Amino acid sequence: MVVWVESQSSLVIALLVFAACYGLAAVIFAASVIASRWPAAADLKATTPGILSPLGTIAGLLIAFLAVRVWANFDHASAYIAQEASAIRESVLFSELLPGDMGNAVCNGAKTYLEFAETEDWPAMAQGRASLRRLPPGLPAALRSLVSFVPATPGQKIAQQRAVVAIEQALEARRNRILLSEAAIAPIQWFVILTLDGLMLVTFAMMHIDRPPTAVFSMLVISTAVAASLVLLMVYDRPLGSGGITLQPVALREIEIGDTPGSITDLCRSAR
Repeated sequence: MVVWVESQSSLVIALLVFAACYGLAAVIFAASVIASRWPAAADLKATTPGILSPLGTIAGLLIAFLAVRVWANFDHASAYIAQEASAIRESVLFSELLPGDMGNAVCNGAKTYLEFAETEDWPAMAQGRASLRRLPPGLPAALRSLVSFVPATPGQKIAQQRAVVAIEQALEARRNRILLSEAAIAPIQWFVILTLDGLMLVTFAMMHIDRPPTAVFSMLVISTAVAASLVLLMVYDRPLGSGGITLQPVALREIEIGDTPGSITDLCRSAR
């Protein structure tokens, strides 16, 4: 259920989360209205406000911990994509110093890999089925060609080594982003946050059991605060998934476009 919610657009996520939080508050308020008719209502009203302090602290610490992790993952995902694009471009740049056939092998491998990353890798990550077991096309073949190449000059040897390192860095960046695409807030963590929210709502309802307007206002405030926090977490939770705020292969697309000076296609064309 949580995965389905996070796969929606940011607006839909916000509507669903706010509806869920307000719905929970409405159910608890309705239960408090019924409880107010019981003889024990006076005892329930004696609920101490001091309970709210530890509950709020625990909920705040949990949300802050999750927020730090979510935004760190978002920044890491952006860095991996940038590193991947930079490494691919660097491999093509160094391949220009090698003989024509070798340079063409790296260029073709880079273009094949970039097309695969956009048409297959990104949809697979969005659907949660990206796997490291499948080797991407293009770069592994270019890497094998580079390793088997026998340089004739010291300059070619350096270019070969640097191109090999660049391809290895690109493949490592891909591995990292695929692993990161599987990271998400666990359902049990969402459950704990909602449980704490429910406990705070119950406390407010019991404290103001004989003053419904005050109870409604207090529960509305806490529900809005929790819902806003959950929306913020959900829209950033899966930067390489679907729904919310996600990262697209813009950096990879920029180095691939042939009409852009310095792109892979442009470099390969000028090297011929």
